[in-house]
Amino acid sequence: MKTRHTELALALMLSLPMAATAVATDAPQAVAAKTTASANVKPVAADAQRVIPLQGAWNVRTFAGLQGRHGPIPADAFVRTADLGRLTDADRDALVAAGVKLDIDLRTADEEAQSPDLLARDDRFDYQRISLMGTEKMDLQKMMTSFPDSLGEAYVQWLGHSQPQFKQVFQRIAAQQDGAVLFHCTAGKDRTGIIAGLLLDLAGVPKAEIVHNYAISAHYLEGQPKDSAMNAQIMALIKQNPEIGRKMAGMAGTAPENMGMFLDALYEQYGGAEGYLKSIGLSDAEIQSLQARLGQLG
Repeated sequence: MKTRHTELALALMLSLPMAATAVATDAPQAVAAKTTASANVKPVAADAQRVIPLQGAWNVRTFAGLQGRHGPIPADAFVRTADLGRLTDADRDALVAAGVKLDIDLRTADEEAQSPDLLARDDRFDYQRISLMGTEKMDLQKMMTSFPDSLGEAYVQWLGHSQPQFKQVFQRIAAQQDGAVLFHCTAGKDRTGIIAGLLLDLAGVPKAEIVHNYAISAHYLEGQPKDSAMNAQIMALIKQNPEIGRKMAGMAGTAPENMGMFLDALYEQYGGAEGYLKSIGLSDAEIQSLQARLGQLG
């Protein structure tokens, strides 16, 4: 049961938008200051070409121009983003113009019910929801009893806990023959960030660039709204138990060391993304399909 509770706790922590994890104001000032400082990575000029500016979604970016082993990743390969429950008509048109054909929603059923993905009801997009953490319903009171001390540790635990879900996600991407693949969660930084990290490592993007691509998410999420139903539940829970607020302080942001820890474990345990994908059951043909989408077949 402890393992199950840990997985549920991870699902909760990684479903929260930045506004909820920023309840570090209820934690000691020193913890909050440390969290803010370690996550404060700003984009550089080259990052601007990868941003898709939308009115109703945050942290919407492609991999355009990131250098892999055999050249730059195409602009129309992937789009990563946060919650899509506030998209305008113009936003959906912009994603069509960006070539998006498939939308992979990494959230739980609870999250989707609270903020329905607006691309799911648009016939111009194929939609598939795959809960990356393998749970669909979340009991906040139970989940908060056990979770890792850092997001980096949580990410490393995913590699073992969520292998069937990772396999499903990457096989679905490999099967997509045309158009860009969009993938997202709620905050657009954790589940989304790890899928992005695996794809970029598979492409041969240098570790420093993968870490930077992850770390700038906090900047692009600064304006994400705070008024979700889940935020309200979290705030009520923190008022009942301030210790939860102190623990959550360490879960805010996108500190570079989180992705660094994940990538180190990925190589120590599996030899990199390709080794991991093979270990969870992807075929050589499926991996080659992913590499082709990334522009890296050589």
